[in-house]
Amino acid sequence: MKKFLILGIIIALISIALAAESIKIFMVPKFTGAPYFVATEKGAKAAVEELKALGLPIDFYYTGSSVANTEEEIRIISNLLEQNPDALIVSANDEDALVPVLKKAKQKGIVVVTYDADVSDPTARDYFVNQASFDAIGAVLIDLVAENVGPEAKIAIVSADPNAANQNRWIEAMKKRMKEKYPKMELLTIKYGYDRPAESFQAAQDIINAYYPNLDAIIAPTSVAFPMVAEAVLKAGLKGKIYITGLATPNDMRKYVKDGVVKHVVLWNPVDLGYLAVYVANAAVRGMINEVDGTEYVCGGKLGLYKVYEELEGKKSVVLLGPPFIFDINNIDQFNF
Repeated sequence: MKKFLILGIIIALISIALAAESIKIFMVPKFTGAPYFVATEKGAKAAVEELKALGLPIDFYYTGSSVANTEEEIRIISNLLEQNPDALIVSANDEDALVPVLKKAKQKGIVVVTYDADVSDPTARDYFVNQASFDAIGAVLIDLVAENVGPEAKIAIVSADPNAANQNRWIEAMKKRMKEKYPKMELLTIKYGYDRPAESFQAAQDIINAYYPNLDAIIAPTSVAFPMVAEAVLKAGLKGKIYITGLATPNDMRKYVKDGVVKHVVLWNPVDLGYLAVYVANAAVRGMINEVDGTEYVCGGKLGLYKVYEELEGKKSVVLLGPPFIFDINNIDQFNF
């Protein structure tokens, strides 16, 4: 069946491309400049060029605030609506606050695709392109602590914002893993760095000062906080005494892995995430998401064919990129993002 489905999608691509008009897509990250979102932009632009070569032209624009700020993100999206795009691809700073402006976009007939971080109301968007399942990420982070420190480790978390949807779901998944597999593992505290380097560094310092030596590990499920936690541990002279892991790009963490202060970095490929988000948005605008036996499928270009999950981990209309990946001293130099 899969072969026939792929053939059908290829035929649809060719027939649509013969008479395809250009569409306008805006991509709005949580904030610009961070290596993680720069990588998603790179993937998005690669997808745009591929689709253009297939005769599916896209006017693509990448724009956002230079800092993680919910009000600014809402203002930017509101302004973009006046330009009548065909699709918006958005990573939400706040899962609740962005719902009204995205609903407004949908009311105007704009396709809304969330990526990286979803909104709380699925009626405010069409699809969510998720990087990896929340449970899988939470499980990997806690398993790494258990494997490297022990099942009774005392841990702390430096997160982004109290309202950050992804981080909150990952933290819940971590708690779930602890309860199910490591009941004697203890979460001492959660601090927030608001995705700002200085505040993330201070949060890590506060944890160390308050809890060490009764602190075994710090987890940072945000690419801004993770390197700052490593810096705080180094400054405290505790390299090798506090296990650190979290989510970040290999480029951000390479020097810490090579220095030995960090052993494991967890992530996915953000280039592929941005790439897939554009393919999904393009397909949604052009009516190229195909249904077979009640299940929708979308072509992800070089990444292959993706199932659209009607529901996954409480989220509706989800396209899942894949499982999380662990970078370490043996493989980190193989990646450049």
